[in-house]
Amino acid sequence: MLEVRNLYKTYRSKTGVNVLATNGVSLKFKKTGLCFIVGKSGCGKSTLLNLLGGLDRPDGGEIIINGTSSLKFSQSDFDSYRNTYVGFVFQEYNLLKDFSVGANVALALELKGEKASDDRINDILKSVDLD
Repeated sequence: MLEVRNLYKTYRSKTGVNVLATNGVSLKFKKTGLCFIVGKSGCGKSTLLNLLGGLDRPDGGEIIINGTSSLKFSQSDFDSYRNTYVGFVFQEYNLLKDFSVGANVALALELKGEKASDDRINDILKSVDLD
């Protein structure tokens, strides 16, 4: 489902120095299962995840999503991809503080156009061991 080919991303630091965040990364993810990305602070983990999720664009290389190159993706295509296949849990969580966990999940479902039934919410929470 997801493959990365020769992915490059460079950022300009606050001091004006170019920082190579990903340097020709190539990998292929299995259709199911878990993958852990580990490394020291500043080694490019978050950059890679942002690239994989379409939150940022690479400077070089490509991401193959379900057999289609991301080079052909519009922003709308990336939005649809994130809405259907990718989920993010940010370090700062980005949850609505006045909502319960279930209400946050329900909102995400409703934004996808799905009915947010209690059974569906509980199934989602169970699938990520948060039941």
